[in-house]
Amino acid sequence: MDFSVQDLEYLLLILTRVSCFIFTAPFFSDTNTPRRVKVGLSLLIAILVYAYETPHEALGYSTLLGYGILVIEEACCGLIIGFMANMCMQMIAFAGALIDMDIGLSMVSLFNPITKSQVGFSGTLYQYALMLILMATNLHHYILKAFLASYELIPIAHVNLNSEKLYYIAVRYLCDAFRIGFEIFLPVFCAMLLLNVILGIMVKTSPQMNMFAVGIQLKMTVGFAVMFISAGLLPKIADFICGEMKEMITAAMNALR
Repeated sequence: MDFSVQDLEYLLLILTRVSCFIFTAPFFSDTNTPRRVKVGLSLLIAILVYAYETPHEALGYSTLLGYGILVIEEACCGLIIGFMANMCMQMIAFAGALIDMDIGLSMVSLFNPITKSQVGFSGTLYQYALMLILMATNLHHYILKAFLASYELIPIAHVNLNSEKLYYIAVRYLCDAFRIGFEIFLPVFCAMLLLNVILGIMVKTSPQMNMFAVGIQLKMTVGFAVMFISAGLLPKIADFICGEMKEMITAAMNALR
């Protein structure tokens, strides 16, 4: 099989979109995954897509600047699809941060090897539990299949960066991320609200009681109890986030057509 310069340019455009997606999408972009594995996976997927997509269309550019614009468009396409998929995982981190703040664990921080940052206890716990559930349901397979389907919806060199649509989608799903994160936090919030009312009544009836020391212990105990009881909702939360992730990826690809 002849491999011309045009074929190399086409392969590089495929590799650009794939590598930008791999380095931003959930599961694949984890920092504890070796970079060589990410690069090798990106190259393997790019070669498979190149072999599958035949015949290859002629690239519509005449100068080096034109080809550079095509590279930027493909990079933006991969980054946007990966970012939309990754936004769903941040819902859990946001809910965990709210829980830590409400039950008194905001001062406790753990080192997350995935993001290489200091994160709260509850957020880390929920994030790992949710990731295990999503891996067990083969969501990472769906994410990869959805990305590969982008080459049918958005062929190489046909990316349309519609800023108005992308802005609308980003604002809409960012609002949804905050709303869903608060809904996950809602059971703990209701329990803490009720506990604060009870503690307020106890302060009025027993002024000599040290409510600061008692309140912290009660909040942590009740908070952990509610988290343990609501752990059975994690599969439903994972299913909901999976559906939300599918909607985000579909909306992002439709906006780039």
